[in-house]
Amino acid sequence: MTLKEFVLKEDNHFVAMEYYNLIMNRTFLVLVTHEKLIALKVNGMVSIESGGNILANEMVKSLVVRGDLSNPYSYVKEKYIRDIENTDFLSDEVLNKHKGSFVISRNDIKSAWHNSNKKWGMGYYPHDGRVYVETAQGEKKELIILGNQSGEEIVNMIYKK
Repeated sequence: MTLKEFVLKEDNHFVAMEYYNLIMNRTFLVLVTHEKLIALKVNGMVSIESGGNILANEMVKSLVVRGDLSNPYSYVKEKYIRDIENTDFLSDEVLNKHKGSFVISRNDIKSAWHNSNKKWGMGYYPHDGRVYVETAQGEKKELIILGNQSGEEIVNMIYKK
């Protein structure tokens, strides 16, 4: 199934960010199917504008999200979507397109929970804390819930089969 064929509904996807390597981040469109959580990378590094330093602002200009920051789709870059929209997201090919994308089998999910505390480093970007997903294998994902989305509703979505 391709992204073009998948009908996005309120209860089958969300937009989240993940930090990695301490200060790096990437944004995902997470599709929730009956069998899997499929996290498709839809944006690379995001930053905030710095205080007033003109040079620093120029350096991060392309990393700043603009528009309605409460709208989770504002964090999605069209070029990432175009690159994967015709790729079968149930295949391994989509994971090879953008490093960082991942799949978790819903049968492997041991627990999921919401921490409503704000994530340090998110600056002025609105978010509803973090959703954690832990697998039976001991892997844990921390997903920052971007914009106007509910972390509690996302946890319920993950548990609902």
